[in-house]
Amino acid sequence: MNINEYIESGMLESYVLGTTTPSEAVEVERLAKENPNLQSEINKIQNTLEEYAFAHAVNPPIYLKESIRQQLTFNNNIRPFTPKTPVKTFNKVAASWVLLALSIAANVWFWGSWQSSENKVLALESRNLQLVQGEEILKANFEQEVAVLQDPNTKRINLAGQPTSPNAKAMIYWNTNTNEVYLSSLKLPVAPAEKQYQLWAIVDGKPVDAGLIEDTTHLLKMKSFGKAVAFAISLEAKGGSTTEVGPKGTIYVMGTV
Repeated sequence: MNINEYIESGMLESYVLGTTTPSEAVEVERLAKENPNLQSEINKIQNTLEEYAFAHAVNPPIYLKESIRQQLTFNNNIRPFTPKTPVKTFNKVAASWVLLALSIAANVWFWGSWQSSENKVLALESRNLQLVQGEEILKANFEQEVAVLQDPNTKRINLAGQPTSPNAKAMIYWNTNTNEVYLSSLKLPVAPAEKQYQLWAIVDGKPVDAGLIEDTTHLLKMKSFGKAVAFAISLEAKGGSTTEVGPKGTIYVMGTV
């Protein structure tokens, strides 16, 4: 038996409140003797309910106190009062108030447990929704990559590492029909915090800004070009450079169309 599941089932609370069947009570007591953690949990529940009962104890109504007081006084015949019956009555009343307090405590206990379970369910549902949405995004990205790669109008351009980083590489997918440019398969050194990689297209003999590289793990859609003779990637200051200025940083990879 999984003790944690047994504890979370609510059986121990029912046992402490006396609402279990005789066979269930015997089972709880047997398991508690065999497992100290179970007995410790029972003690904890008892202490919690007792503390709640004392903290939220309700004083008996004034009229009830007065009724009991009258029963404890002498009657008009000056008959001496015998404390036996009134004391029993008082004890019975006191016990009823304690049971009422314990009942309220039990309701609060179960309400809190239900509320906690409800919150856990909502959290799980929210997490599942996030996972589903994440899966849909991944699926959409994958389908986009497949569509780009399978398009007969897509031209693959390999960008090879330059002297600064011979092992660096990247791949350009350029659709000559739509002019869309995609960047993938990047293998570049990790950029310093104040630096960022930037793609360039060589058009009419001049480097043209083709977009900053925000991610190196997915197929990236860059700026579109109707014509280009080569592509290159440089390491620039955060925010990149402009077409007017051209690349300021070192060229890491480059390839011709």
